[in-house]
Amino acid sequence: MKKIKFIIIAGSSAGHILPAIKYLNNLSDIKASNEILFITNEIGKKYLEKIKNDKVNKLIVSSKNKFSFMLKIFLKLSMLFLFNRKLILIGFGGFITTPILLISKLFNIIFFSSNKIYIHEQNFIYGLANKINYLIAKNAFISFPKVNMRSKEIFVGNFFLDTNKLREKLDDKFVNILLMGGSAGSLELNNKLLEKIKILDRTYLEKIKFFIQIPDSHTNIYKKKYQDLLDNDNCSFFIFKNNLNFKEYDLILSRSGSGSINEILYHTNNVYFMPHLISRDQHQKLNLRYFFSQNMSLKKFQIPNKKNIVSQFYFNSLINPYSIEKIICYTTR
Repeated sequence: MKKIKFIIIAGSSAGHILPAIKYLNNLSDIKASNEILFITNEIGKKYLEKIKNDKVNKLIVSSKNKFSFMLKIFLKLSMLFLFNRKLILIGFGGFITTPILLISKLFNIIFFSSNKIYIHEQNFIYGLANKINYLIAKNAFISFPKVNMRSKEIFVGNFFLDTNKLREKLDDKFVNILLMGGSAGSLELNNKLLEKIKILDRTYLEKIKFFIQIPDSHTNIYKKKYQDLLDNDNCSFFIFKNNLNFKEYDLILSRSGSGSINEILYHTNNVYFMPHLISRDQHQKLNLRYFFSQNMSLKKFQIPNKKNIVSQFYFNSLINPYSIEKIICYTTR
């Protein structure tokens, strides 16, 4: 811990954790891996296998009890901040980022440290944690362009997964439909699709293949609902797929989290988005409103009656697939 130079923090959801891991993977290509520390909570623990370099340091602290988390993180990091006076910290969102960045700022003031603090916001508006983090950050890397940017903001575009990896190939004899609801799944989207399937003619359904993401906790219930309406050969289920090829689908139904919107719309606009409205700030609704204003994505949910693959020349100039690389340029220069 005496040689740490970079601290990356992310928790709460895949939307925060995946761009953080992408950042530290790319960072470890140009900086010593044993000088990088990744801090996360019990949710982030599920994604640790995505870290490519085993030498990257990892600190997992449960945040189920917020007071206990803040006490533990202070005790674990105090010596690290004492031994390392020129740290670069970047918070990718979630409650756990705020106590850590505040501790770093406190050490800057009391011990004349020169730690640099950055944050990344992937949604159209700042989450609660990042609203606080912005006050102490050197810069905030934002994913959506603004007409009037604040003094600390740097527009980098949004993160999504590797565009060069091998992806699935589907049978083009069928109309292929994908439903994906993010790391937590989407019961509402599944219910909406099931209602639509109920009113379709059986002969027509035989020409369609459905690829359905179901939350782990509801797999058995929803499998039965689909199997009551469809043949097993026409419907497959998954919890997570690492090789999704959005170009291959005639229709995609998806949540409108920032990661999903940007990755899908980089490849196709044959997508119907349904925002998750339970969140306090309704950021998914605002994310989607932005792309609607740019005439991107479908506003009406309708199962296509024929192949609906987009042209190979489809291009979305609003999205930057190299946003993480841009952040690395700013944080390492």
